[in-house]
Amino acid sequence: MSSTAQTPGTAGAPDERELAYRALVRATRGLGLPQEFAYVMSGELKSAKAMRQMTTYLMSARPGSVEEVVDEMLAIVQNRNTWIEHQMREQSNARITAWYNRPDRPSEDFDDPEDTL
Repeated sequence: MSSTAQTPGTAGAPDERELAYRALVRATRGLGLPQEFAYVMSGELKSAKAMRQMTTYLMSARPGSVEEVVDEMLAIVQNRNTWIEHQMREQSNARITAWYNRPDRPSEDFDDPEDTL
């Protein structure tokens, strides 16, 4: 019996991440690499989308060495981290803009030449 996470209300059907992991295991085993290697990669890749990208790479490129596989995995992780950082910056900028544009903000005229600091 499997001890994987299940989507609530689906009566034991595997979730998206579990399906992506299973596909990653099949692709990894198809290259002659151990299942444990797929498990480690899934822990680094974290998301179902990243695991699907890795699976697509393994199936299409058929890399010849573990180093090539790890290089691609690290590139996928870096792309994901860059996207996450970008989203965080966008959210921060949106919050700052909302704060500046709030209706209760005092009207300040910084262009007045008589204002001195």
